[in-house]
Amino acid sequence: MDRFSERIGVSKNSKTIQIDGMSDELRHSIWNLLFNLYDSPDDRGENYWVRVANHIAEFFRKVPKDNLPHGPYECREWVKDYFYSLNWLGAYDLTGFLVHSHSTMTKTYFSTIGTYHDHHVSQSNLFSALNHLLERELSGYRFVSGFLTPISDKVEVDEIEAAVNQARGRGLLGTHEHIRTALQQLGIKPTPDYRNAIKEAISAIESIVKQISGQKSPGLEGALKELSKHIEIHGALQSGFIKLYGYSSDEDGIRHPILDQSNVGFDEAKFMIVACSAFVNFLISKAEAAGLFKNH
Repeated sequence: MDRFSERIGVSKNSKTIQIDGMSDELRHSIWNLLFNLYDSPDDRGENYWVRVANHIAEFFRKVPKDNLPHGPYECREWVKDYFYSLNWLGAYDLTGFLVHSHSTMTKTYFSTIGTYHDHHVSQSNLFSALNHLLERELSGYRFVSGFLTPISDKVEVDEIEAAVNQARGRGLLGTHEHIRTALQQLGIKPTPDYRNAIKEAISAIESIVKQISGQKSPGLEGALKELSKHIEIHGALQSGFIKLYGYSSDEDGIRHPILDQSNVGFDEAKFMIVACSAFVNFLISKAEAAGLFKNH
């Protein structure tokens, strides 16, 4: 929410989308979220900082754990000092590490009853909270299917998430993995692999079309034609994706060995991931309506 002084024009909000850095406000906001998350007491009435510090020392920093301070608040200061010492790339890396390790770090075992208790904030809710924070502070990144990627439009994020989840739910594991790998390639810091992100995105289409149609021949065109016998796919839509497939397969395209000469950037990679995810969602919806998943 804009401040009153900004709304009446006395002061200006100079924030811009942060792609190549992290403002103090963004870093402070991430830390405050972590503070609230791990300073809260667990089921034994203790905070989580000792476990968090040990996990960071062993699996992220790879330093001797016996050098850690002993008390929970000392461990919190150790984590905080480290977080604030990192450059913006490292701060994002540590944040991603913590959210992926959240369940492991915070699970509490009660030997008397032989059961585990989880943190009151689930990993999925933590992803949502972080994305809300990133949006609020104008970060150019969002967590999409677990990967921190330079995709910040909510509609695009939702489209990709839906494709990943639906593909996994329908047993379309090749499609699921191709989209996730595309996101991973797009999110590599500081140098994303745009070419392989595009290759993986279009491979997701190739995978789902072949799995649903049962057509195993090379390429996309034959499988799309076979699939169109069972579900209605407009000719122009078929043609469009065949041409996109060709773009990623042509002699000067993404899959050709002369990769370094291909002029591919963020805009092309993002478009392909979003477009291919949308087409995956379209095909799953059509195939389900036609009853094609009964044999899958």
